[in-house]
Amino acid sequence: MTLSSTFLDRLRSLSRRRPPVAWRRFLAGALVLLAALTAFWPDVGHPAVAAARDLPAGVPLTADDVRVVSLPTPLPGSFSGASDVLGRALSSPARAGVPLTDFDLAGASDDLASVAVRVADQGLADVVRVGSRVDVVSASAEVLAENASVRETRGQVVVLTLPRLNATRVAAMSLDHALAVTLR
Repeated sequence: MTLSSTFLDRLRSLSRRRPPVAWRRFLAGALVLLAALTAFWPDVGHPAVAAARDLPAGVPLTADDVRVVSLPTPLPGSFSGASDVLGRALSSPARAGVPLTDFDLAGASDDLASVAVRVADQGLADVVRVGSRVDVVSASAEVLAENASVRETRGQVVVLTLPRLNATRVAAMSLDHALAVTLR
């Protein structure tokens, strides 16, 4: 029988021993301090460009019109730097402090236009929401536009963004008749 032990035997004997009281108190204090630091650690947030003041639609944005704010959660479609939106115009008015998204900015394409359409069915006009995609149908069941984007809704009037060629036809037809929209 030998008195020397292997490394594994020594490790097993150390694991069976209880740590001294001072060591346990030190470890508990360190854990409490770590928990306190974690609880009060500032969240840097997610940067997003917001309107610095109430802004009208259609006016190109300047550095005085926007500011970068910190949001607790990321906002889909938001911009992290003011340079991303400078020179672009809003498609609709924006309130001060409201984060701007890609949906708020007017499209850079010259082949798109927005047109106000009076919807024939008030119940359907209540269901259509901003951002919905719709097809526009005349009273004679002719499809005037497909996959139009809803920009704004006001009662029975819906503002749609669609190709300029279709926008002209839809605007002309809406002068005489209320049109129907079908949700996609």
